[in-house]
Amino acid sequence: MKQAVLWHTNDVHSSFDQFLGISSLLKRYRNPDSDLCLDAGDFCDYSSAMINGTDGTGGIHLLKSAGYDAMAVGNNEFFAHISALRKMACQGFPMLSCNLTDLNGFSIEGLESFVLIKRNGIRYLVIGVSPYWGDADEDTAFTDMAGIRLISPYEAIRDILNQQKGRYDVSILLSHAGWHTDDERNSDRRIAMTVEGLDIILGGHSHVLMDSAERVGRTWIHQSGSHAEYLGKVTLRFDQNNRLADVQAENISNSASPDSDLMKVLNMETKRGTERLKRPLYQLDHTLHFDAEQECAAVNAVADALHLEYGGNLSLINNGILSGDIDRKVSQMSLLEAEPSPLNPTVLQWYGRQIIDAIQASFQIDVIRKCDHRWNGFRGNILGPLAVSWNTTVHRSPFSITIDGNPVDPNALYTVVTDDFLQRGSGYEMLGVSKGIVKFHDEYIRDLLKRTLNNPDLIIRAEQKRILE
Repeated sequence: MKQAVLWHTNDVHSSFDQFLGISSLLKRYRNPDSDLCLDAGDFCDYSSAMINGTDGTGGIHLLKSAGYDAMAVGNNEFFAHISALRKMACQGFPMLSCNLTDLNGFSIEGLESFVLIKRNGIRYLVIGVSPYWGDADEDTAFTDMAGIRLISPYEAIRDILNQQKGRYDVSILLSHAGWHTDDERNSDRRIAMTVEGLDIILGGHSHVLMDSAERVGRTWIHQSGSHAEYLGKVTLRFDQNNRLADVQAENISNSASPDSDLMKVLNMETKRGTERLKRPLYQLDHTLHFDAEQECAAVNAVADALHLEYGGNLSLINNGILSGDIDRKVSQMSLLEAEPSPLNPTVLQWYGRQIIDAIQASFQIDVIRKCDHRWNGFRGNILGPLAVSWNTTVHRSPFSITIDGNPVDPNALYTVVTDDFLQRGSGYEMLGVSKGIVKFHDEYIRDLLKRTLNNPDLIIRAEQKRILE
């Protein structure tokens, strides 16, 4: 009876030092004549200096060097716009997604819907799926900003299975749909229940650590946590006709020593990326200091840059967006170190009551010290209080808020510039519902800072207090 192993990872999120141990495990256990090695997406996270400095291509080179056969395109692979995704997809490594196109519905250069792999006489069909959030305007606003379109994957998967019928023995869906979502619009479980003919789903996106594979209908599903803490192992056994006879799955804890060969690749790619990022841009009059729990010039500068660039009635941002001072010697590296979160400027409407409640909550120590890294895009250590743009004044006691000298009306709608972290209500749940169409802008906030911090008036204004006793 033939046997093969599907080794897999998901949601590494640029934990590359930890990934070096995964590579060591693969060298120890993998049989290159029979086994496959696959990643289910979110490998290239733009919180990494190396990923930023190489436009993601350094991460793809790591996967190639570690001997991976293919990966699914996760949301982190397209966060930095379609231009970076194209560069990653043209590195001679299979990046897979059957439900991702450009805004005109055309395929993206280098990106494949599926790949056929033959190993030890067994023919594998590996299909990729990216997360799908719906077709309504509010669902596509973020992906429109990134220059891509995501479509419902069900029909696309069925078409590939039918078109490739007779050319494979085992069908594998390499999925970044997630184990489940709130409405099950797109999830591994729903795909398994809806699409016939899938043998195995190797999942990602929801960071679920599954002790064993779960069978949904005739499809086996397995997922292996996140951040390269575990290596997934799915053992396949075949009958004499190369038909799948048995599936067993487990996760191997990653406590292995780093792979020295892959470390050389990582060091080379890190050097390539950081040399680009460290090039000096300009110099400020002084460093803008950061405080995680109090009003500070660094976060005020972020709020002011958002308001200056995108208008609105005010801007509102949490201190946790930053991780340190904004150094007077500005480079892309110094901005990445100060603002590691891959967050986009976002314009929306909130009622005055939402703004009032959120700012009052931001005075509470148990609120601002919250830290939950499941919040997508958040790279800080704590949530932090809320900062406001220079045209807004907050008095703590007695409490009041004025915008351009006018008291905030709880029942009025205000156009607010923020980021896609607070837009989802992350940390400040009362901000989670907005009115009207949300507008995302196709740059990270640190890119906005790069363009605006050399404005002397912005730097002077950032030192002016807005939160008063």
